[in-house]
Amino acid sequence: MQRAKVFMVMIDGVSADYFANHRNRYPNLSALAENGFLVKRMRSPFPATSMPGRASILTGDSTVRHGIYGNRILVNGEFVPPQAEDVKTRTIALRAHEAGLDVACIGHALVDPEHTSVYVPPCWLRSCGFMKQGDQGARLLNVKDPQSRLAGVPLGLEATAASKPDDVSRITNFLWGDQSMIAAATALACSSDAPDLILTEVNLTDTYQHEFGYESREAHFSVAFADLLVGQITSQLARAGRLSEYAIAITSDHGHGPVHTAIYPDRVIPDAAWATEGAVLHVQVSSKADVQSVTARLSEFGVEPCDSIHVSEDDRTNICTFTAPPGHDFEAVPSSTPSDQFLGKSKHLSTHGFWAGAPFDDRICIFSGKHVPQGSCEIADETQFASTIGELLKLPKDFSAASLFEAQ
Repeated sequence: MQRAKVFMVMIDGVSADYFANHRNRYPNLSALAENGFLVKRMRSPFPATSMPGRASILTGDSTVRHGIYGNRILVNGEFVPPQAEDVKTRTIALRAHEAGLDVACIGHALVDPEHTSVYVPPCWLRSCGFMKQGDQGARLLNVKDPQSRLAGVPLGLEATAASKPDDVSRITNFLWGDQSMIAAATALACSSDAPDLILTEVNLTDTYQHEFGYESREAHFSVAFADLLVGQITSQLARAGRLSEYAIAITSDHGHGPVHTAIYPDRVIPDAAWATEGAVLHVQVSSKADVQSVTARLSEFGVEPCDSIHVSEDDRTNICTFTAPPGHDFEAVPSSTPSDQFLGKSKHLSTHGFWAGAPFDDRICIFSGKHVPQGSCEIADETQFASTIGELLKLPKDFSAASLFEAQ
């Protein structure tokens, strides 16, 4: 059987519950689910935050194997944003590259440019996300397009990097940043030299939920915008006569859920180094006394310790993991907060990265198109997404988990 080409779109932060409850709002995603294969609940890795989710999407491995156990990982005694070279296992981009396939990464994080024919960095990596330019190697910020296959396609990266860092421009940046990445990826797929594997992201959905709340009007708008972008992909592929060549793979890196109260680790454990996004906290420790002290202090605010088996074995003895109580997250203390205040109103109205197995963190997963069987399953593990792409691309079956189709 001839291999399919694969067009993969990661839509940030769309939960399984959200899609199930509001699917009628989104005709393009619904059509793909009806005509393809729907996973009603795809689990997220723990912690269910952006970088662990992306790394598991790309590798099909658990966090302890691929090494990306948080949005910041411990490197030389400091919590820093992970880069592509920190991924310890083989990504789907590398596997496809080794098989001689043409790989294009258009704005997807944690992909090594060396494993692609065309590479465009994520817009958020260059400007308004939690990673700043100084956190990343220069090669991850540069466009790689040696054959000028994106000639004439506006990417807008320099304008993004120069935008004012206020809330309005940051939110607006995601609108046209997502649109420009999808437009570039679709232009490649419709060209005479269409890649075998395209990896891209839509990020507005996560930002709008953080800023405006789960199931807010703005959140509904953001998912509707993502749905329009998916429709743009399928309609343009159809007009170009390419739709029959591609399998469309849709997933999210994590889910989302409402929060109302922030815990300020700066105040609760002022002498400790820590990293967080959402309701999971990593704390650097050096002794049993450290562990006991940090655990006792955090417990005063309902924070629970949890096993750190998701952390790389090399770091596990130096990191303790904690989860916030329901409705809470961990945040840096705002500069104007009184010195005796340990809690406050959450900056984010919705977040992710809750306790292990939290239903909030379950996410969407849809496959549709060439060689995709029609059907559904109730629940699947995060490790099965990459192996399913591997099956469609006819790559060697040496993934850590069976594909979704094999499992059925």
